[in-house]
Amino acid sequence: MRKMTEKEKHQQILKEVKATMVLILIVALWHIGFAFALDGIDVLILGMPLWFFVSTIGAFVISVIGVVILLKFVFVDFELGDDVDDENQNSLEQIEGQFFMASNASGKNVEGGEA
Repeated sequence: MRKMTEKEKHQQILKEVKATMVLILIVALWHIGFAFALDGIDVLILGMPLWFFVSTIGAFVISVIGVVILLKFVFVDFELGDDVDDENQNSLEQIEGQFFMASNASGKNVEGGEA
């Protein structure tokens, strides 16, 4: 696991989001493009029309290959909660406690029913 500063973490997260969005766009274009492009062809593969087989099965294969590529070359394993120190953790717990006390004081329990 890699140690990163807040700025490096932010940049890495943006890099991962952008790469994932590119993969989604590629898969969507493949799926929609081949579904429409091969619609008029009356060829069957395993009892399915050619457009369905190429569009759907192809999109699945591209998705799996794309995820493997993203995991090997884009994604980085790093700790998100690394920078939380004891003072910040205590103040976070105080805020959460105040939230739950306010929720219970309103006459509702945590599940949303009456207290």
